[in-house]
Amino acid sequence: MATALVSNLICFDPRTGEEKQQALKQPAATRPKREKRLFCAACRHPVTHQDQRIPVQGAHEHHCTNPHGIAYHISCFREAPGCAPIGEATTEFTWFPGYAWRIALCTNCRAHLGWRFQSPDDYFHGLIVARLTSAGPVKN
Repeated sequence: MATALVSNLICFDPRTGEEKQQALKQPAATRPKREKRLFCAACRHPVTHQDQRIPVQGAHEHHCTNPHGIAYHISCFREAPGCAPIGEATTEFTWFPGYAWRIALCTNCRAHLGWRFQSPDDYFHGLIVARLTSAGPVKN
């Protein structure tokens, strides 16, 4: 079962601590707008949008551990068009009772981004926070 974690979206901020401090020193009106889209950290392909975050079992974020002891920090999203679920849905070892899961890969580079959870009348994406970034494609 998942353990709930309450937080804001600081986890998606790609800036270093020093860069964050410098940004906070700027007047709010002159600060650049924060990117609301979330991208694959491996290839910078658009995955979802922060407006798609939803609470599941009372929280947007959860810490989960699979049967092999690998721990994940995931955030829940309704839609994630940059993810492609693969394989058969299974309820075995599900972190969310009543939901079956499938692995979700980046539609561009095929990196493992998380899971798509589905029940007979609902679905959501549990995406691995460390595999998402708000830093978009690199501009040349």
